[in-house]
Amino acid sequence: MKKNSFLLLILIGITTLFSCSSDESDGNNSRQLKVEDIIGEWVYDHPEEGIWEKQKFMSSGVFYYSNTSLGGWKFSNDSKDGRYSVENDNRITMNVVLGGVTTKLMLKVLEITDYAYTAEYTNGNASVGIFTYAKQVGNITVKPGEAYTPSYSQSVKANIKGYASHDETIAKVNSNDGTITAISAGHTYIDIVTDQGTAVYEVTVFDDENMFEDYSFAFGKTIQEIVDLKGTDYIFRDDKNGLVYYSTDYLTDTIKYITGAYDKTHVEYVQLYLNDNKPKSKIKQYLDGKYELLSLTDNKYSYVTDKSIDGNPIAAIYDSNSSIISFAQILPSDRWTDFSYLFGQTKALIKSEMDEWNYTFNFSDYSYSKDGSDYYSLNDSKDAYLVGFVFNSEGKMCEYWVYLNENYWSNVNDILTWLKSKYILNKQESSSTQMVFYDKLNRMKIVFDASGFVSYTDSEQSPFTPASSSYNAIGVKVQKFQVKFGY
Repeated sequence: MKKNSFLLLILIGITTLFSCSSDESDGNNSRQLKVEDIIGEWVYDHPEEGIWEKQKFMSSGVFYYSNTSLGGWKFSNDSKDGRYSVENDNRITMNVVLGGVTTKLMLKVLEITDYAYTAEYTNGNASVGIFTYAKQVGNITVKPGEAYTPSYSQSVKANIKGYASHDETIAKVNSNDGTITAISAGHTYIDIVTDQGTAVYEVTVFDDENMFEDYSFAFGKTIQEIVDLKGTDYIFRDDKNGLVYYSTDYLTDTIKYITGAYDKTHVEYVQLYLNDNKPKSKIKQYLDGKYELLSLTDNKYSYVTDKSIDGNPIAAIYDSNSSIISFAQILPSDRWTDFSYLFGQTKALIKSEMDEWNYTFNFSDYSYSKDGSDYYSLNDSKDAYLVGFVFNSEGKMCEYWVYLNENYWSNVNDILTWLKSKYILNKQESSSTQMVFYDKLNRMKIVFDASGFVSYTDSEQSPFTPASSSYNAIGVKVQKFQVKFGY
């Protein structure tokens, strides 16, 4: 799992030391530190440790700072300038504004050349560690597959010994002549090894025509399957809820893979939390050109993409207010409400949910389950008019049934097509009067009965205790409602 950078820990007052290390000097400076020595951009980039930090010292005394934990590859405090000062004994004090809080960072430069400096960071009088930063001498943005050879000699006057890439999955480099070949979208650095220290060249691999990765691969996969594909370098994992990674994508800070509310095992949503490396207008322009716009509400743009899962297209929802892009499957419109998320809930909670849905309570019945069943009228379905929830001895809902309108048979083909799109048909258990389905977890059994109901049973709940009753159908028969309510 990624480590937060050590400077961020200083910012929030944590004194835990990182185990990362760098080339330590003997404490003797190569020369007396001057302001002009430190001016420029300096990078500490160690993907194997999950740490990236960048500092920018301006001749005006302005100081910028950012790191992996603050997101992206853009200075986090550009809107509010920090300040720095070079003090006696080669010490630098930096004041930055992060999250609205002014924070002081302190370091002592132990050694500095034109292309690298080594410093000891302190938190008060306590040493946090000794780290070596590389001078950034240039940057390029290239598309995947493109090759580029920078004019290194224009910015590096020392004797160049060779080149190396920090991440060859993003960009490779010829160790002899420094030719950079872009591999895949992301951000990395090329080491320029000299006889006066190692400088770096910043490489962003990005394609304006393909701004975001294709995330359709994630739908239907378990969290472990995503980890097998994406690695263990995540920042949050809960196999029943989701997974979060820092992103190597130029436009995305973090990526969330989220499981379903009922399923809680397979990924049903992917969310990208964007940075501001590209203006919102450019992102919208890209989405407009790539996908079909379905709707616009309060600066939330809904698109249908060119990808699909099991025949269901994938939607992209761009919330420009919060800079989030969400991907989800567009499923066929439900012909009645899916109540499966209420399995395992109590009567009181279900009553509260039904009130939220504006479904009217009819009555409780004890002729099917010894522990009772509660019935509510449905007012928003053209196919169904009633739902009944069955409770077990633990007082939890373990089954429910949806009762169909008398004229449902005129829509029966549409109803069955819809059920087949949501669930898996079990032909062996089906008959001429019943069609049996299971969800993809094989946890929920769904039975369509030709007499006019659809039942849902959760195998993970304790079964109900049957009541001593003459009713041998599931729940309360339609005839009972006709007698009791005149339906």
